[in-house]
Amino acid sequence: MVISPLTITISADVLVLVGEIDLATSHLLVEAIDGAINRGEQMVILDFSKVTFVNSTGLGAMVAATKRLRGGGGDLVLRSFRGIPASALATTGLDRFFTIDS
Repeated sequence: MVISPLTITISADVLVLVGEIDLATSHLLVEAIDGAINRGEQMVILDFSKVTFVNSTGLGAMVAATKRLRGGGGDLVLRSFRGIPASALATTGLDRFFTIDS
């Protein structure tokens, strides 16, 4: 089994995620979201079209970021969130918590 490290790039104010979001990589997601917030972005969009896996650590990081953004009148938007990641959301009920842009 080949583990895909997480890479994050910024394209047109969207954080494009590639790989897996788990215990070993969730800090990269937190740092990228914090960077966007520190740049003054209230709406942070995450493109999940190339994410192959998200575990509870990754979901927890996204919940915390969503609460932080919503507290300031913003939001975290999950774009192209489907496949394995979407099943993780449905299992936890977070599909009703997050803003999802298919």
